[in-house]
Amino acid sequence: MREFQSSQCVEFVHELMELLTTNRHYERVFHFVVDRLVRLYRCRSCAIVLIDRETEYLSIENYYGLSRTFCKEFRQQLATGARGRLLWTGRPVLISDASLLPELAEELQLEHSFASCLCVQISVHHQTLGYLFADSEKADNFLQEDIPIFQTFGRVAGVSLYQHHLYEENLRLDRKDGETALERYSFFSETLQQNLLRAREAGESLGLLMLDIDNYKYIANTFGSAVRLSFLREFAGLVRKHLRLYDSACRYGADEVLILFPNSDQAAVIDVAERICSVIREHTFTEHDIRTTVSAGIAVYPDDAQTLEELLVAVKQAVFDAQRSGRDRLHWKGIQS
Repeated sequence: MREFQSSQCVEFVHELMELLTTNRHYERVFHFVVDRLVRLYRCRSCAIVLIDRETEYLSIENYYGLSRTFCKEFRQQLATGARGRLLWTGRPVLISDASLLPELAEELQLEHSFASCLCVQISVHHQTLGYLFADSEKADNFLQEDIPIFQTFGRVAGVSLYQHHLYEENLRLDRKDGETALERYSFFSETLQQNLLRAREAGESLGLLMLDIDNYKYIANTFGSAVRLSFLREFAGLVRKHLRLYDSACRYGADEVLILFPNSDQAAVIDVAERICSVIREHTFTEHDIRTTVSAGIAVYPDDAQTLEELLVAVKQAVFDAQRSGRDRLHWKGIQS
């Protein structure tokens, strides 16, 4: 069991609270997180890797032990492998000895090969923002008991970035996402929590459907920003058009839509979900006649989860399974449609 001096912990808490309560500059917090992890674990390299909301590519936001050129040129897709599993499900990835898991180590490494590494998700309010990466030239430099410490640092990074986004949103005072006209998740999450409490008290079911646009990166890179915006507005409008009066939807990520189905069991949610997926598959978007499909996942309370966090993890896992099975799929509880 690792032991850190109490003076280090006190200093950490003091600096942390001062940073979070006195400024909106998340970059300083990111630097603080990376610097403290490097000091505590003597990492060879450490990085905060974020998801770009517009492109859904991964980019390195803050780092130690990596070259500026590598970080500037780093542009990874959200794959369905180890990185994708970490970002979708939130399960940490610990490699104590890279020689025992060479393929996994090669997939996760950034600029340099390593002997051990630890990666944890960065998220806030159940939204995935990216992940925290650290590696070492020594095997067993990271242990199972280090995971909660890394997760704490990850939450610090997530909260600081969330505060920054919240400040920008408050300047606009708008519940709607500017690109899709769907509700912002920061407001939608309150509705979701209230409906879950109501469902629990009334003994009712509640369903979630998440849609992930399969070829969003291709559309954005091929047709440019103006067409991308037109596509998003049309896509969101098509989804809204096929919802019931009491359903609601929000923009969850760059190319993800999250839909709430109050007082709906699994059969009802599947029925609406299949209809929406079929409509999207058959539709042509914008004047460029763009076609797309979605990888979709379903989770239902109380069958699949008991809490909001468990429900969101379940629906994201279902989407991840749909992507892995070849996209243009609808998944729930390990079942494919």
